[in-house]
Amino acid sequence: MSKHFDVAVIGGGAGGLFYTTIGAQARKDLSFAVIEKNQRVGKKLLATGNGRCNLTNIYANKENYHSSFAPFVEDVLKLCPSQKVLDVFKDFGLLTRADDFGRVYPKSNQASSVLDVLRFNCEKENVSFFCENKVISVAKNKGKFTITTDKEIFTSDKVVFATGGAAAPKAGGDRSGCDILRSLGHSITKLSPALCPVQVKSQYLKTLKGIRIQGEVSLLLNSKEVAAEYGEIQFTENAISGICVFNLSQYIEKGKDYTLRLKLMNEYSFGEISEILSNNRKVFANLDAENLFAGIFHKRIAQVLLKTAKISFDKKVSDITDKELKSLAGLINAFDFEVLGLGDFNTAQVTKGGVKGDEVIPDTLESKKIKGLYIIGETLDCNGDCGGYNLQFAFATAYLAAQNLYD
Repeated sequence: MSKHFDVAVIGGGAGGLFYTTIGAQARKDLSFAVIEKNQRVGKKLLATGNGRCNLTNIYANKENYHSSFAPFVEDVLKLCPSQKVLDVFKDFGLLTRADDFGRVYPKSNQASSVLDVLRFNCEKENVSFFCENKVISVAKNKGKFTITTDKEIFTSDKVVFATGGAAAPKAGGDRSGCDILRSLGHSITKLSPALCPVQVKSQYLKTLKGIRIQGEVSLLLNSKEVAAEYGEIQFTENAISGICVFNLSQYIEKGKDYTLRLKLMNEYSFGEISEILSNNRKVFANLDAENLFAGIFHKRIAQVLLKTAKISFDKKVSDITDKELKSLAGLINAFDFEVLGLGDFNTAQVTKGGVKGDEVIPDTLESKKIKGLYIIGETLDCNGDCGGYNLQFAFATAYLAAQNLYD
């Protein structure tokens, strides 16, 4: 026998819980079901922001979003800007703080605080949770939805898809939501990892593994710059990582030849770098060549720069020629790596791809194909930059969909 609810929310993640809390508090006459495949709700939310939950960014604007829903993001952010999200959370009992980059975290610095206020506010209302229920299919017949899971059957008058994307499969990310929506007639753009490390070809990565350095990273396609970001660059055994690289990963398409160009001293011109190195040649004249970069770079970065420029370690700093000095000066802000590809969904923070943006009504998130069906958050083809923008989108779309209950 099926269980009937006025609203069935598929997915107990950030967007699904935010929607349910707002909707259930505003419409106590309605019954809500949250259907979640994991053992508990909010598993992925607990892992965001390295366990601190970067829940929004006070500087969020349309330029921070990509893919087919991007043209509609400006309207969504006007109707539900980051401050609106923070106001709602404050009403829920959550205190927050923002850092210098506009990234907002719970005052407790724990993602569990965000999940707790959502869950506790839901539990006070007319909401039923059904965890460890993986949705297999959704169908609509005679104005009513039937949701079939691997354990139960539910019926509802409205359905909200808050299933997220395929990123972070260990936390429950998969393609199931998009697969079901495709079966209901929605177009799904190709799903691929986003906000992830970029795999590169280099014989020196093992030497650089574990090093972090501030600098600028440019993504080049056929020697032309696609985009550039500044921030902390991190080297791993087979990839280059860091927030700035994550943001650039969103532009990489399979089958194209890209280059990552690191500018390790982007605040200096070629001429200024040449002068600095020339001065160091005098200061460290009697030392080994790698000490040319003393006071500038990590010793292993210095070694890789020398190897790339084919300068022997046995050479004395004073013996480095003007030509070699200029070669090093040029290399420092054009330290290039051939791109091999992206990390997989296990290393990705979000999914690029999803339901095509023009298949939902932007100010309500209702499907244009099926009345009473709503699609929010990462299930849509909209991926944001790193820094709280993706959770802002999840919360904003959830808020707008919940407002439609009031009409």
